[in-house]
Parts: sequence; C-alpha cells; structure tokens
Amino acid sequence: MQRPSRLKTVLVNSGHAWRGLTLLLLCYSLWIQAVKAEEPRFNETELKAAYLYNFAYFVTWPADISKHFLFCSYANSPVTQILAKLIEGERVHDQPIQLLIDPVPGQLHECQVIYVPAQQERILAATLEFVHALPILTVSDIADFEQRGGMIRLANDGQRIQPVIQLKNVTQTGLTISSKLLRSSRILE
Repeated sequence: MQRPSRLKTVLVNSGHAWRGLTLLLLCYSLWIQAVKAEEPRFNETELKAAYLYNFAYFVTWPADISKHFLFCSYANSPVTQILAKLIEGERVHDQPIQLLIDPVPGQLHECQVIYVPAQQERILAATLEFVHALPILTVSDIADFEQRGGMIRLANDGQRIQPVIQLKNVTQTGLTISSKLLRSSRILE
C-alpha cells in the first residue's frame, strides 16, 4: 500500500480549507444580507407622515394664537392615519398636538399645518384661497402644489421623499423655516 505524498496531503487538506473558508464567507455574506433586509424600512406613507410631524418643530409661527397645535388634513388619507398615531399624546412648543380631519372653511384659520393629499386635489384651490394670507403651513403631495400657491410639496423621486419648499409662499405669511429643514429640501424662490 502506497502512502500519499506529503505534498498531496497538504494540497488535499488545503483544498478542504479553501472550500470551508469559501463556504464560511458565503454564509457570512448571506447573513449580512439577511440583517440588512431586517433593517427597518419606511414606506412612502410613513415618511410623509413623519415629515408632517417634524414640520411642527422646524417651522416658526409669528405668534402662539391658540392653546393647542392643530394639524388639519383632508379625507382621512393613509398619511393622516399614521400622523394621528405619531402625534398621540405629543406636545410641540409646550402645546398639545391635535388633528382635525376634513376641516370646514370656517375652521381653517385655527390650523397651524394643513395637509391636502393628492386624492383631494379638487379642494386645493379653495383651501389655498381661504388661507393664502394667514400664517398656516400648507403641505401636499400634489405634483405642482408649490406653483399653485402651496408652501411645501412632499416630492417622491422614486427612492426617497424630499420636501420642495416654495420660499416666497412661506415668507409672505410670516412663517420662518429652520435652516436644518432648508438644507435637506429643494428650495424654490
């Protein structure tokens, strides 16, 4: 019986080692991909609601004219439903946050932020007409919202949501936007 040569033994054993190392690296890369897949991902609706909520902290209104901070939204959209969960029990500028869904024209002057979802485009012109001179932040995801008199459009570029701010529409009502929000937004003047 012939014994395998020492070189052959090393090559065979190193082949097992390389296969083992390759298998280990493959398992590690699959594990990394699985971990990345488990990272929290937010959908478009959740991101829009989060932006709306955070606008309350990055916009300054000329005067505190009410005892609460009022978000107003139309149609109880999916964004509105998530916003309702985000603001529950929260306060901004020492004021409790409230949400009014489907405000009537007489209630619009009480709002600090008005969100008009794309599915409610038919009421956009009337809503903007009621509040155009008031210090009320108007937000929408309607494609040409900022050209129609709105202040902040939540634009979806396919990969992320980015605020598009029509600065002229904001400043003419006495609102001021934080430089932190301005840096992360697209600005139109």
